[in-house]
Amino acid sequence: MRFSILQFRASRDAIDHLNSVDWGGDFGDYPELAILRDVSFHGGSEGFESWMFEYYRNVANVEASGLEEVFHVGNGYGDQDKIVRVDRMHSMSVGDIAFCHDTNVYFMCDPEGWTAVDIKETV
Repeated sequence: MRFSILQFRASRDAIDHLNSVDWGGDFGDYPELAILRDVSFHGGSEGFESWMFEYYRNVANVEASGLEEVFHVGNGYGDQDKIVRVDRMHSMSVGDIAFCHDTNVYFMCDPEGWTAVDIKETV
């Protein structure tokens, strides 16, 4: 099956703003900081809201038998010939999204396993 890996990366300006206001402060012009707080650091898909998808970008494409293989290949294990990186990518972690082209379904990496998430756009 063919998958696209989508990841979020906060801008340097957003991180600087977060450092000035802390987690409880006003995110102001950087609402994407909620992705770090509510998705990456606290529960994955439970904190995900559809507006957050605009801050994700495709970083790699993977040929894999399923989501667990996507996770292993995306973390540097398994057959690295199965992954094509198209942008700077960090290892797979909570909050990352895998889009399955064969089923047209988006899955979010959760603290344990994967959860299908509702996205209104396609990769």
